[in-house]
Amino acid sequence: MARKTDGVRDLVREVLHAIPKPYPSDVTDRVCQAIEANRSWKARYDELASDLRAWVVNNWIGQYTAELTGRKSGKQKKANSALITGYKELPA
Repeated sequence: MARKTDGVRDLVREVLHAIPKPYPSDVTDRVCQAIEANRSWKARYDELASDLRAWVVNNWIGQYTAELTGRKSGKQKKANSALITGYKELPA
């Protein structure tokens, strides 16, 4: 059964493929920065945000980034991305 947030997971998976491994602890912020910098990814983000609301998409970006990298959440950090104000660090 498909989830409403499957599109967010697919977007995060695609963006993660463009980020060199090993992933840094600020990988969630880097995913958001990459989305902002890529016209195609940003258009998909905007469409998802329109359907689900931006805060829902942003929360699921964090959830799926942790899930797909196999990391547990750490300390709250201030984001460099304009999409989010903060993120949970994902230490190795």
